[in-house]
Amino acid sequence: MQISTAELTVRLLVYLFVLVGVPLWFVLMFRLMDYAAHDTLVEQCSGRRNGRDTGQLNAYFEQAAVEATHCRICGAANGPDYTYCHNCHERLSASD
Repeated sequence: MQISTAELTVRLLVYLFVLVGVPLWFVLMFRLMDYAAHDTLVEQCSGRRNGRDTGQLNAYFEQAAVEATHCRICGAANGPDYTYCHNCHERLSASD
């Protein structure tokens, strides 16, 4: 039984697709799901961040009697000259 060159080419392409394409597709899908789970846009829309515990830093600013600016996203206390929150890196508004 002989097969033609075209049929051999098609069989090899299908074999390569199954061998390489399917695992690559699953890796790509898991990467996209991981990216979506850690997307900062999702965190901003939810109104909360999964950041460090800010209790010690807030206590430091209270004890040092420094007028701290509180972040509207994570609630961390920041120094008066901070432009961005040291915890979640959100821009601090001038009215805070």
